[in-house]
Amino acid sequence: MKIFQSSLFWLFCFTLIFFLSLDFWSWGQPVSLSWFYLPSWLFYLLGLQIVLMIALFVFSLTFWETLSK
Repeated sequence: MKIFQSSLFWLFCFTLIFFLSLDFWSWGQPVSLSWFYLPSWLFYLLGLQIVLMIALFVFSLTFWETLSK
């Protein structure tokens, strides 16, 4: 897809992931334990890392390929 070859798309994508990682909306909230007695922010971080992994994978397959051509 042509949008994956746009540098502005990747700038927006990685900037969005960065700002989502700051997690400023849950500062000051008490830590509550959820599944397996782990804090809920751990699952948020895990999901965000999976999104980052997929974004980096797609970035390496599409955008770096256009720079080498």
